[in-house]
Amino acid sequence: MKLRLLLLLLCLSRQGLTEEPATAAPEVSPVTDEEEEKNVSNCGRKFTHEEHRAIGGAIEQLGLKILEKLAISPQQPNVILSPLSLMFALAHLTLGSRNETEKLLLQRLQAHNRPCFHHALGSLVPHLTHRSLEMAARMYLRPGFEVKLSFVEESLARYRSQPFPLVSVDEVNQWVENVTNGNIPNFLENIPHDVVLMLINGVYFKGEWKTQFDPQVTSKGVFYLDSQNSVSVDMMKSAQYPLRLMDDPQLQAQVASFPFKGNTSFLVILPIGNVSLVLPKLNISDLYSRLPQEKSMQVNVPKMKLQYRQELEEALTSMGLGSLFSGPDLSGISEQPLRVSSVRHATTMELSEEGVEASATTVVTAMRSISLFSVNSPFLFALVDDFSLAPLFMGIVTNPAPDNDPMPNDDPNGNNTMNDQPGTEAARETDLNVELNRLPAEGSTLQSCSAPGGGKEQLQQVDEQDGSSSKTEGGQPCSKPEILVPV
Repeated sequence: MKLRLLLLLLCLSRQGLTEEPATAAPEVSPVTDEEEEKNVSNCGRKFTHEEHRAIGGAIEQLGLKILEKLAISPQQPNVILSPLSLMFALAHLTLGSRNETEKLLLQRLQAHNRPCFHHALGSLVPHLTHRSLEMAARMYLRPGFEVKLSFVEESLARYRSQPFPLVSVDEVNQWVENVTNGNIPNFLENIPHDVVLMLINGVYFKGEWKTQFDPQVTSKGVFYLDSQNSVSVDMMKSAQYPLRLMDDPQLQAQVASFPFKGNTSFLVILPIGNVSLVLPKLNISDLYSRLPQEKSMQVNVPKMKLQYRQELEEALTSMGLGSLFSGPDLSGISEQPLRVSSVRHATTMELSEEGVEASATTVVTAMRSISLFSVNSPFLFALVDDFSLAPLFMGIVTNPAPDNDPMPNDDPNGNNTMNDQPGTEAARETDLNVELNRLPAEGSTLQSCSAPGGGKEQLQQVDEQDGSSSKTEGGQPCSKPEILVPV
């Protein structure tokens, strides 16, 4: 699974900026992990696991609120963002805000009752950054713009954002392309002359499924867009996949957790109704506390590569942050009046079997009763840090193959986006039997697949089958969100 980068770019601009002699960005020394720990203790306390979980909950709520404000349409059927990147960017801006602007931002970030909020959030970085997850941040300053040294120092200490002179759009684009591993080229077409400060952060995730997949098992399947239409997709499959799965009556959805190697997992929520109706009721911490132990079952997950770009000014304004774009108090950054001009978000996510190594074959025999979890209708997903339960990435997928032409459902009573199989019981049994008949004969290779989608579990009685399954590694979701804010 690859979650390539999420980029958040905030640009601050002022009116009437004229050309001034170029000056270097303020020089400040990098902060080591040991110094960061000392700074945290100077804030009055050592942050506990419970406090980090509380920060994770705040990150989740920010992501859900923004997801609720982003429209889904046939032209843009999927939404992918990084609540972690969004939180770090808006919190970084909060460092330079004062008075009512600071209060407003802290309230929207659920940080108004946390006196050491910046320290606590920044202290998450050592826990989050591991071999699967990387974070990067930069602060570009227009030469001649007078920025307060205290803001630059706090930015580096809290969010490890290094200052660099804002010289050209090519230099910014090159940095973005480098940190996104080439996935976001030509990020900016130009930089308006009145932009004096840009805050950029990025999150890159490349993880391996704990139970691996075999590309040779992937085959064509159907994803139901609604009650009338479906789309052909490449479906990754596993005959026996260890999965934590439950039916949640409150959400009216099935909830599944796919483990990754390391300290992350992929949460999939497959609702009976409209996906957007789940968002106001979602609580990741509560779901993780109620998910049962792993159980082996048959899994179908769509292979997909999705892209998402969106201007977020409207979404943030509807959350009550419209004053950032008109007359905020950012006097902690500079004595010159500043405002946020735009917020752009770009994300890509890829779920595939790339990087999977061949593994030993496991023979599966005498399968009389199995569970089926098939992700073949719109779902919500979250890539979750298991330490803090903070969602690193989250989104809604209503069409995993937007470039493919929709086709009418074969069954007029079929899937209405609430079911994971076509409507009639006979169709469900037929579909399951087809999948089982595709299992390789004993001695051949079968690999288990997992993906960031959600489907519904169905208990079916199946005639005894012989098949083989192999375990492989793989799966990568990739995401890059970007936020642009000029003042």
